[in-house]
Amino acid sequence: MTGRRQSALVDLWSKTGFAAALSEVTGPHLYDYGELPVATVAITLYDVRRHVLIEDGRVRRDGRVAAGRFRIGQPGRKVFVDAVPDVPSGKLLLLYLGDALLRDVGAGQGRSTPIELMDKAWDVDDPFLSLAAQRLVEASEAAHSGQSLLAEQLAYTLALHLSDRYAAPSSASGEHPRDLDAGMRARIADFVRADPGRDITLSDMAKLSGLSPSAFIRSFKRSTGQTPHRFVVEQRVEAAGDLLCDSGMTIAEIALAVGFSSQSHLGTAFRTITGLSPARFRRLKRGEE
Repeated sequence: MTGRRQSALVDLWSKTGFAAALSEVTGPHLYDYGELPVATVAITLYDVRRHVLIEDGRVRRDGRVAAGRFRIGQPGRKVFVDAVPDVPSGKLLLLYLGDALLRDVGAGQGRSTPIELMDKAWDVDDPFLSLAAQRLVEASEAAHSGQSLLAEQLAYTLALHLSDRYAAPSSASGEHPRDLDAGMRARIADFVRADPGRDITLSDMAKLSGLSPSAFIRSFKRSTGQTPHRFVVEQRVEAAGDLLCDSGMTIAEIALAVGFSSQSHLGTAFRTITGLSPARFRRLKRGEE
């Protein structure tokens, strides 16, 4: 196992049937995955000079693997890897997709059975998957409040993308879930605004709509034009704006009160959405500029 260290990255297994781990590679390494218990997607974020993939005792692939490429390992196969990186260090993201998640994704497409994924071995270039994997690593390593919602959303985004593009023929999509009507959108907005400082999860929001989390993501994006995470951030920024105008709290206190991890975290989100820093927004609203 020389040159390889693996750590848990995201653990939503008990809630959604999804988990992710990150392997940090600093040299040639051997790894015996054993028999895969669930569908396992590996996405390399570094160039591999030589990657020998052995499945059930036979060499499946032997060659270079470029950064951003991925493989989909099938449940029940015994996997062994011998890899030599082309860089001093790099990261490999491992996604574990259990039946609960794949069944939920299938339900979001109008199916009664779990999605089954194709068998892929490093030969597909998928820029979206690579970018989403990098974003998941960044979101999970960040210490910001609200991280669980973003990580959960990214997990479902990856699962939805994989099922849309790489579902086995027998897992063809069914009907799309319904759109969220104005009343339901208002109910979800009220739920978020009631306490923007708490840790709001995707499952919480989906439960209000009576949809599965994966179906909720599709319906929410189609109905509002934005992701659930973006919506929650906007509601938190709006709540912060109210407190900046109507309270004597410091900006740091306001940040924590509305669900941001720090004054800096609030500042970044506030400028992104309003174009102003919290301090300048407060001065303008108080007529001090």
